[in-house]
This record gives sequence, C-alpha cells and structure tokens, in this order.
Amino acid sequence: MFIPHLTKKMTLMHRDVKVLSGDYDTYTHGFRRVRTVHNPRHIPIGVSEDTMDTDVKSLNYWLFWRGIPDYRVDVERLKRRFEVDDAKDLLEMEYALSVSDNYWLCPENEEHRYKRLNFFSRPFDHEGFAKAMFRSDHYDPPKTAWHTPDNTLCGYHRKAWMRKSDGLELYKGSTGFHQQECINEWLASEIAMRLGMHAVKYEVKTYEHQLVSTCYNFLDEHSDLVTAENVLKTVNPGKKEFWIDIFIDILESHGISDASDRLDEQIILDYLMMNTDRHLQNHGIIVDADTCEWLSMAPIFDTGTGLGCFVKTPELKDYEKRRTCKFLNAKHFSHEDLLSLCASLNRFDFSVLSDMPQLFLDKMVRYQDQTGIPNERIEALATLLQRRIIRIQRHQLGMDSSSF
Repeated sequence: MFIPHLTKKMTLMHRDVKVLSGDYDTYTHGFRRVRTVHNPRHIPIGVSEDTMDTDVKSLNYWLFWRGIPDYRVDVERLKRRFEVDDAKDLLEMEYALSVSDNYWLCPENEEHRYKRLNFFSRPFDHEGFAKAMFRSDHYDPPKTAWHTPDNTLCGYHRKAWMRKSDGLELYKGSTGFHQQECINEWLASEIAMRLGMHAVKYEVKTYEHQLVSTCYNFLDEHSDLVTAENVLKTVNPGKKEFWIDIFIDILESHGISDASDRLDEQIILDYLMMNTDRHLQNHGIIVDADTCEWLSMAPIFDTGTGLGCFVKTPELKDYEKRRTCKFLNAKHFSHEDLLSLCASLNRFDFSVLSDMPQLFLDKMVRYQDQTGIPNERIEALATLLQRRIIRIQRHQLGMDSSSF
C-alpha cells in the first residue's frame, strides 16, 4: 500500500484534553511543525516544550516509540499481510490509540469523544491481528485486523492484545532459538511474588503452535505508563554518569517516596534472572491521566531476556562470569556489580525460593514439545538458577561468593 507524503492538521489529545496542534506528515509519522500548544500540563513527559515552536524532534521521537519497529521479529511477514511498506503505516489507522497511555491523534475538523474511541473498553478484532502476527502458515487478515491497539505496540518480540472477560491480556512471543524467554517471564514473576515484590504476573500458554508469555494490562483509561527514558529527559543527565541516583531523585521530587525500594526489587530480580535487557524502556512510572500526577513506579515487567537464553548450552556453565548486565544507561557490567547498587537485602527472605529450580525444570519439561529444549539444557538452566539463589543468600550473610 503506497502512503503518499500528506500533511494534515492534527491535534495531539490526552483523553479529551487538547494538548497541541500542528502540521502532521502521514509519511514520516511525525509533526513538521507545532502551531499551537493548548495545554502545556498535558504535554507528554520528556517532550520539550521550550523549543517546540522551532524543534519538534523530541515530540517526534516520542511518537516514534509509539509504532511497530522495523526490528520486530517477523515484521516483514506482518507487513506483507497488511500490505504496507512500513509497519508504522498502521499507526494512524486508529488515531495512534494505545492501551499503554491515553494519548491519541485527532485530525482537524473531526469530532470524537475518547470514551467512545479508547481500546480499554472498546471491542476490536484481537484474533485478526494476533494471527497476522503469530501464524506461520498462510493467513489473510480481515480488514478489521487493521483497527486494534496493536498498531502502537513497540518492542522486538511479536505481541498482541487479546480481549478477555476480565481485561486485556498481552500475548508475547519469543525468539526461535529456544523460546526460553516466555518461561523466564513466568519464572521472574513467580520469584517476585514470593519475595513480595511489585511485579506483573506472567503465565505461559501456547498460541498458534508456539509458546507465548501472557500478562494482564496494569493500566486503564485513567492511567499512563511513562518510560524511564522519558522521565530522565526532564533533566537531561550527563551521558558519562550512571543515572540511577538521578532517576531516584526525580521520582522522589514528584512524590514517589518508595522509588529506592522499588529499584532494589528490580536489581535483585535482575540479579537472580541475570537479565541482560533492563534498558530505559523497561523501567517506568504510572501517571494519572486526568491530573498528570505522578503516582508510582510501574510494576516490574519484561524480565524474559535472562538466564543465558541466547547462549549455547555448554556456555551456561561459565555464564555467570560474563559482563552482560544492562540497567538504565549502564551496559556491559557484571551482575555482581549490579547487586552492589542494592541498598539492602535484609528485608527479603530468599529461603522461599528453595523449590524454584525444580519448578523451573518442571515448567521447561512441560513445554518441551513446543520448545525443543533438550534435557541437558533444562538441567543446566535449573542448576544455574539454583546457583543464583545460593549466591544472593551468601551476599545477604556477608559471605564472599566470588569463588562459589
């Protein structure tokens, strides 16, 4: 489908609040110029208001992360099925509506009420898009599949929202290597639940003959998710410094008093899971969409990329020695260094995790027909998790774990 360069008058809305209006390019999926700022309070966090009359880069960068990226797994197949050259061509099909926040784009001279438009409560063809995203054999999606909140789902893995009787459930795939990430998501959420952490609950299911992790949306039509990247843009920290203390200071200055405790939970969970992908989009806060008040840190989500899910089985034995950690803006450091950032381990009872290696092993065996993970790898992964638990217990007791 050819998308011509077409400039339209467009208004960025926040629920029913007009935020800003300007000239919008449907080819580049961004504003060429902002002509009027209607309500500065509702400008997305991290978007600069000061230079908006001359520089729309920060606004368009925020919009960029609203669409399906070109690096999505199987994105070429998805584009063929929807007959688009760029997956972001789907962005305006439904006013750039999302179920991660309550912003949307309204063309000039169109009148809409958010209550009727939003996908938090409005029905959509969830199966149509999900099959287009996940099905490996031939599939021609119906036109209704173009009109879903999945058009604004960013991220590397295949994913789709499914409407269930008790809410919106996100189906998220994994890579073809071992499909281990889906089971990792379940494992991380089980660990978090036992330790009393504020985290999203994940389950493992099969969809279209492959493994998916599933979780329910923790947002609604009165709350927005704002990524750590956009939070940090409010102060523009220096590139050479580690941003964890800056991030905590920003959150505390906005009334999120338990920011340090919540980050400790992320650090501990990432240490246990050896997560390698806690980048700036995988932290966040929740904001009141009506008042713009900062409410809390978002629950921990996206912890699937860990426990050596991308390495070969023989490499798992020495995997703990690798400097693969990523946290906020820091990269290529050890998980031992990550744990040193935790303020205190004393409030956690790690003995409640004693049976988790066996439960992890049982879960991998249960889905072995779908994943093809060999027994040797399953046993090595369970052993790796057991070592992680013992290591953190030794740290809690003040014992040296470097030789363990």
